[in-house]
Amino acid sequence: LLGERLKLRRYDARKVLRTCPGLLTSKGSKSADQVVSLMVSLGTSTNSLARDKSTLITLLSRPPALIFRLVAFLSSAQLKLPLNSIGPILRQKQSAEMLNAVAPLKRTISLGEDANNNNSNNNGQSMVDSTNNMTSFNVEEGVREYLRVDSTLRQQKIDESYRSMEAVADVLRRSAGIRDFRKILSSYPDAFFLNVTNIHHVASYLREDVGMTKDDVAKAIQNFPSLLKQDVSRIKDVVEYLRSIEVDEEDLPSIFRSFPATLMLDIEKDMVPVVDFIRGIGVRNIGRFVTRLPPVLGYSVEKDLQPKWDFLTEVCQFDYFEVARFPAYFSYPLDRVIKLRYEYLRDCKGIPIQLARVDDVLRFGDREFATEIALDDDNGVAFAKFVEGRDFSFHSSRKNRRKPRRRH
Repeated sequence: LLGERLKLRRYDARKVLRTCPGLLTSKGSKSADQVVSLMVSLGTSTNSLARDKSTLITLLSRPPALIFRLVAFLSSAQLKLPLNSIGPILRQKQSAEMLNAVAPLKRTISLGEDANNNNSNNNGQSMVDSTNNMTSFNVEEGVREYLRVDSTLRQQKIDESYRSMEAVADVLRRSAGIRDFRKILSSYPDAFFLNVTNIHHVASYLREDVGMTKDDVAKAIQNFPSLLKQDVSRIKDVVEYLRSIEVDEEDLPSIFRSFPATLMLDIEKDMVPVVDFIRGIGVRNIGRFVTRLPPVLGYSVEKDLQPKWDFLTEVCQFDYFEVARFPAYFSYPLDRVIKLRYEYLRDCKGIPIQLARVDDVLRFGDREFATEIALDDDNGVAFAKFVEGRDFSFHSSRKNRRKPRRRH
């Protein structure tokens, strides 16, 4: 299984077996083989399974019957996930907690733990998984056999986990209009174990108080599922703060639909320093500025905004008017885009950069910048070579800044 089917190197195979010696038993190897077969049937290649060794170890140790039960739930009428999308979701690291909840790993008791436990028996290592007689993923019989030797408490926890997932799926469908759960499960599967009441309150507040449509709310949650864990009271505080800096009420739905992470920002640590900086450079209409560049509220003043502003004051004669007219200036990388283009215009083309419009310099792609702004007639070849040379210098300087290893 490890060497031929998954094509692991001997070193990696030994590492897997050291971590999970149960795979060497007939029961363990058969169970692992069933897990691999199931994952392949769900759209996961053996190469992708073998790529992440830590995930592979835990995955092969899970009961295949319980994994199949999870697959049946995800592909049911409640979630409607296509089968070929389930495998890639289950093999990712962020799905570990979901799998732990509904397909827990085999529980072992070591000899050392037995010695310290007066109430334990002396059976050495007790394995609480039984899938030996499974032939074609007989779900009911497999789950029944596994749970027969496990505690009633573990069975109750598994059933409780499914009830939680069903409840969350239901509230997301009814309150937020979610119809496709793939993005949520791919990026934040733990969302299905969050507080149902808070999820309902978040979706209701965004619809009823902020004015977002159900489609708006659905898009925001799908693009940024972590929003679901934010307490609704903190979301209200963020909305009220945006209103206090005069962001137009009609613009709030579009801001949160396109940039839902804004609702997760800390007002005092993130937003207030940015607003103070924007005021400090002379911007009067803060609300309008933020509306045109909502992510700016999450930028670091020290690492992003101040260095970019300092550079602009050096190369631009009308710095304030330029950023007021083109707030997106702050969204471009300083070293890899802003400085490169201004230096190319000044050093290679001899163009006076003080009077160049910032949006003209930055808003085009590399080829369009070279032909339309730098007026090159080589379809951007010269600028591409300039960028390549600077990229090499950039990486070389970073390597040189690394601390040398100490010789012992």
